Amino acid sequence: MRILFAASEMTPYAKTGGLGDVIGALPLALSELGHEIICFLPYYRCVRDAVPGAKSMRLSLHLPLGNKVVTGDVLEARVQHNIRLVLIRRDEFFDRSNLYGVGQHDYEDNAERFLFFSKAIVELLGQGEFRSDVMHCHDWQTGFIPVAMTARRMQHSPEFGVPTVFTIHNMAYQGLFGGEDFALTNLPGGFFTLDGLEFHGRLNLLKGGIAFADAVTTVSRKYAKEIQTPAQGCGLDPLLHSRKQKLRGILNGADYHAWDPSRDALLAQRFSADNLSGKKACRAELVRLLDLAVTETTPIAAFISRLVEQKGVDLVVQAAGDLLRRGVVIVVLGTGDPQYEQAVEELANRFPRQVAVCPDFSETLAHKIQGGADLLLMPSRFEPCGLTAMYALKYGTIPVVRATGGLDDTVIQWAASTGKGNGFKFAELSADALARAVGDAIAVYKQPQLWQKLVREAMACDFSWQQAAREYEKLYAGLVRAP
Repeated sequence: MRILFAASEMTPYAKTGGLGDVIGALPLALSELGHEIICFLPYYRCVRDAVPGAKSMRLSLHLPLGNKVVTGDVLEARVQHNIRLVLIRRDEFFDRSNLYGVGQHDYEDNAERFLFFSKAIVELLGQGEFRSDVMHCHDWQTGFIPVAMTARRMQHSPEFGVPTVFTIHNMAYQGLFGGEDFALTNLPGGFFTLDGLEFHGRLNLLKGGIAFADAVTTVSRKYAKEIQTPAQGCGLDPLLHSRKQKLRGILNGADYHAWDPSRDALLAQRFSADNLSGKKACRAELVRLLDLAVTETTPIAAFISRLVEQKGVDLVVQAAGDLLRRGVVIVVLGTGDPQYEQAVEELANRFPRQVAVCPDFSETLAHKIQGGADLLLMPSRFEPCGLTAMYALKYGTIPVVRATGGLDDTVIQWAASTGKGNGFKFAELSADALARAVGDAIAVYKQPQLWQKLVREAMACDFSWQQAAREYEKLYAGLVRAP
């Protein structure tokens, strides 16, 4: 099959989170299964720097955007495993220091930027060179594509009959804009209704993708169920429930090309489940780098995440006193909301060698922390997938997680009676519940032989992209065969 991907991020060219990792890995896994892959991405400044060999396709774009016509260009590059990367260029929109905004503030013209990106892709789909079997769109930034393709089909344009898949990576980010921005779509008013793009008088691009795609997926089985409820549907649970026959959860894979301790060049020493001596060397390097006060029996607990409410960083701060009294050392890597940045910095100032905060996210340091830490803390309020926990398992860093979304799908509670499991889970959303779960982990940590068994069980878990790619392959094939 020829499969087209449309997304606003793609590792290693443009990334702010897990979406970039997925678009960097899933197309590659599908390509290895023999499919032809084309990925569409905005030509951001960071992409320009990362793909210096991109060539103009000599295709000029002239697209309506409200009451004006906006121009752009199209570039192309061949990247990993011969995947075609097609870049949509308009410097006014994409030649910026960041992808979506500065600090906590989104760019005010994000509706224009990503409607232009989506319209450009739909325009290219009408050309023979980009004819395909499936169009796979990701998150609100491309949610308009299934809507626009439906509108074209209604105009009796058969070239837009290609089936569409829309993947939700996080319901909390919906692409919500003022109702007046609907004019930028250039669609008839019939699309701005309860059954279309309208959401409490506003334009909702995520809703458009859900309502008009031929199939909707999200990134874990548990999350697919959770988003059909008022608690986690973010206002769209009635729509998702009505489309439950077309909704399925496909657990993301982990990119073991980038995350594998047996070949990770960023580690002080590589290691595997058969030879864990390298993990001790990684732990020693982490202690030295962050000047931690530890002994051989001090567990190091890491929190590697954006510092936002979703990730439960407030629970880590509230539980910190209890964890420190239990002898745990805490390492925090990430940036986010100023209030949480300040809270973790205050902790580090109060306990300078027991709490280490790394306020600037570094991919290198993320690898070193995964390699050297003993525990990973993920007390998320909701977690669509939880790739960081998958990476932790591979590195023998035992996850302590709240049982939600993909975390509940991937982490199996350790049972000493059977010697089975790969981590520790808790259900209650509280600092006490987090501390109790960490206490359970410490009890095993104090038994070195049992802990090594747990670490090996964790490292044996396989969440490679091959399984997810085959599930998507079946989904695509079913859509292509459908009348």
